[in-house]
Amino acid sequence: MALDTYTNLKTAIANFLARDDLTSEIDDFIDLTEAEFNRELRIRAMETSVSFTIDSEQETLPTGFLGVRSFFVNNSGKETLQFVTPYHQFHTRGSSQSGTPRTYSIEGSNFRFAPAPDTSYTATLVYYKAFDSLDGSTATNYILTNHPAVYLYGSLYHASNFIRGIDPQTVEQWKGLFVEGINQIKLKDDGDKYNGSPLIQHSGININNHDNVN
Repeated sequence: MALDTYTNLKTAIANFLARDDLTSEIDDFIDLTEAEFNRELRIRAMETSVSFTIDSEQETLPTGFLGVRSFFVNNSGKETLQFVTPYHQFHTRGSSQSGTPRTYSIEGSNFRFAPAPDTSYTATLVYYKAFDSLDGSTATNYILTNHPAVYLYGSLYHASNFIRGIDPQTVEQWKGLFVEGINQIKLKDDGDKYNGSPLIQHSGININNHDNVN
């Protein structure tokens, strides 16, 4: 049986556990596994680019948001928005200042921009988005399609914390295979990004967006 769908994954987990009475609990084990790899991974497959409207000082984070990859305002050219902490932003932006946003911070479930926009701006946001969770309407996703062992061994490990009497050596094996799967995803993504090319160090200092190099 291929580990290629949500239904087949649940069947495989039940088979490995030799249990047929954990239908609802298996969903919990899958949810815990998804939470863990969404927390651990920041890879190209998670990058999502959207057109983002900024017309108020605060805007809601997009669905599934995990972190910003790049963020710039399309204002007669691409003007990069710089991330600052809420504390720094509050003490530098000025309470009545408005104009083209230059910085952003993240507060709760919102972006905060400074200066506050004086009109509506269109920005491009590239962000890391959590993988879609498997359920009755979502049969598969990138992780299940490309790295099914992460789902299987992650779910088995979380199941072992629920079920009593599983051999500790087996539990450690499941945990180790899950962690190894996560690390292999990271290594593969790094390899694809850099394609084996050595990193080149630039000695110049960036001044006014130009490299000060000979």
